[in-house]
Amino acid sequence: MLLMPRHFSASRRFPQLSWAWPSGSRQLLVVAAGHADEQRAAEAFIEWLSTIDIDSCHFPEQRLLVRIASRFPETRLKVAERARLNGIVRLLWTRSRFTLDNAAPALRGLREAGVDLLVLKGMALTALNMQNLKGRIAHDIDILVHASHVPAALSVLDRGGWRSARGESSLLLMERGATFRSLNFLKPPFGDIDLHTRAYHTARRDSAPETGMWTRSVRAELLGVDVRVPSPTDRLVNAIAHGVLDAHRHSDWLVDCAQIIGESDIDWQLVVGLAEDLGMAAQMTLALSYLREVLGYSVPEEVFARLWKVSRANPGDYYKALLLGYPRTRHSVVSSVGRRIFKARHHAQVKAANASAGKAAAPRVEMRRVGRPSTLSDNGPALRHRLAIEPGARRCSIVIVMEGAARPRRYVFEINTADRHLAQLTYRDLIGRRRLFLCAEIALPSDVAECEITVEAHQSGILVPGYSDDELARFAPRPFRILVR
Repeated sequence: MLLMPRHFSASRRFPQLSWAWPSGSRQLLVVAAGHADEQRAAEAFIEWLSTIDIDSCHFPEQRLLVRIASRFPETRLKVAERARLNGIVRLLWTRSRFTLDNAAPALRGLREAGVDLLVLKGMALTALNMQNLKGRIAHDIDILVHASHVPAALSVLDRGGWRSARGESSLLLMERGATFRSLNFLKPPFGDIDLHTRAYHTARRDSAPETGMWTRSVRAELLGVDVRVPSPTDRLVNAIAHGVLDAHRHSDWLVDCAQIIGESDIDWQLVVGLAEDLGMAAQMTLALSYLREVLGYSVPEEVFARLWKVSRANPGDYYKALLLGYPRTRHSVVSSVGRRIFKARHHAQVKAANASAGKAAAPRVEMRRVGRPSTLSDNGPALRHRLAIEPGARRCSIVIVMEGAARPRRYVFEINTADRHLAQLTYRDLIGRRRLFLCAEIALPSDVAECEITVEAHQSGILVPGYSDDELARFAPRPFRILVR
C-alpha cells in the first residue's frame, strides 16, 4: 500500500493533498481574485504588489490580474500601479474580443447546420453574463457537441477556413469522425475553437457524467447564437476535473470555482456522485479543500468525509491528483519520476476512453527505419509527392528519405486522394538523427485510381501563430524524397 495520510491536513507536506495547493506569489493573486472576504482579497493584492514587479509577471499572472482589476476598480482600491494594470486589462480584453468576433460566424454556421452547442469553462460564464468577459480571459472557445453532429461540425469549420492546430487534414478528421475527445481549430489571426465530443478526459461518451451534463444544461445566448450552458454543479465539477491536473499552468480555474460556489446553489450530493463516477474524488478533495481553507467558501463537512473515504480507497487516483496537480517546475528528481509514471497512467485512461468511441476506418501505420535505398525518384525534396503506383496494385511499399531535425521528435505523413483519406504514417525518432530512411507498407483500395494518390508531410504537434524556433524544429513538417516499390 502506498503511503497514505490518515486524515486530510492543511500542513502542505507530502503526501497531503494540500502539498499541491498554489503557494507563494501565485497564491496571493488567487486570494486577491477569489477570496470570499473582499478585505482579505485587497490585502493579498497589496502584498503581491509590494513584492513583485508588475512589469515582470507572465501570462498566467496576467490572467489573474484581469480578474483582480475587475473586482477592484480604481474607485474601490487605489494602487500606484493602476495605469500598468489597466494596460494589461485593455490588451487581454481586446484579444478576447477579437477571439469572440472571429468565432461568431463559425458558431452561427454550426447552429444553422443543426449542431447543438454546449459551451464549457470560461465561455459558459460569458454566455450567462457578458459582463463576465471583463474579468475573464477568453483566448479560445470550448464547445461540446453530440457525436452524431461531428461530421456536420467538421464540414462547417472546414468551409469556414478553420484548420486543426495539430495539422491533420480535413480528410483525415472526417474519416476518423467522433473518435477524438477534443480538437483545437485555428483561424488566423485570432480564431481559436476547441471542439469537444466529451466533457471529461477519461469518461465514456455514454457515461452518466457526460449524458447528465447535457440533460441538466440550460439555454443561453452567446454572441447572438443559441447555445446550452452546463448547470452550476456540472460547471464546478468540470472546472476541477480539468484544472487540478493542469499543474497550475494557469490558476484562474480556482477563481471560476469560487465564483460558481459564491453565486450558485450547488447540489453537493451530485458533486460527490460525479466525483466517484469519474474517479476524481482526490482531485475534488484537493480543490474543495483549498476553496474552503484558503479562499473561505463554505463546503459541507459531510462532503469532505465521503470524498476523503473514497480517496483513501483509491491510492492510484490519489497520487495522480497529487503529482499531476503539483507545479511541474517545482518537482524534485524523485517526485518528477512519480509524475511521469502517473502522467502515463492518465494518458492510458484517456486512450481507453477514446477507444470506447470506436475505431476509425483508415489505419495509422508505424514506419520503420531501413537502409539507404539504391535508387530514388528524380523529384527533389518537397512536402508533397504523387505516388507512382503500378496499375492494378493493391499494396505498395513506400520509402521516405529526409533530412531529420537532429533532435528527438515524431514525424507524420498522410496518404490521401483528392477527396479521401487512406492512411496516416508516423515515426518516432528517439535519438534525433540527421538523416532518415523510413519504410511503410500500405494497402490500396480497389476503388481508387493509382494516379490520384499522394503522400504529404504534416506537422506532428500543435503550432499556433507566434511559435518559437524550438517548436518549429519539434513539430513542423520537413521536405522529403520518396521511392515506391
